[in-house]
Amino acid sequence: MEAQEQQQLSEKVYESLKYIIDPEIGINIVDLGLVYKVALQEEQKLYVELTLTTPGCPMSSTIIKATEQLLALHYPEYQAHVELVWLPQWTPEMISEEGMRLLGND
Repeated sequence: MEAQEQQQLSEKVYESLKYIIDPEIGINIVDLGLVYKVALQEEQKLYVELTLTTPGCPMSSTIIKATEQLLALHYPEYQAHVELVWLPQWTPEMISEEGMRLLGND
């Protein structure tokens, strides 16, 4: 797959991940700044690196499972791998402009 096609796939995946809402905050995981990386590894492996707002987040398994299920549904031709990471540590500054607007902080 060419670099341009990989970039288009990455953008499409980010848009898809906006359907996953953090249940405690009520904003999608992309605009919250929780998705750190989307990449195509090798030919058919879709890799997503994400974090949570806190290491003790009680919704961690729910968010990870929802991400895996969404990727399997929308991108069945790829083997999806979701990795939970803690570095860099998430901070509110990672929230996108759209996320801030959704929070009422515009």
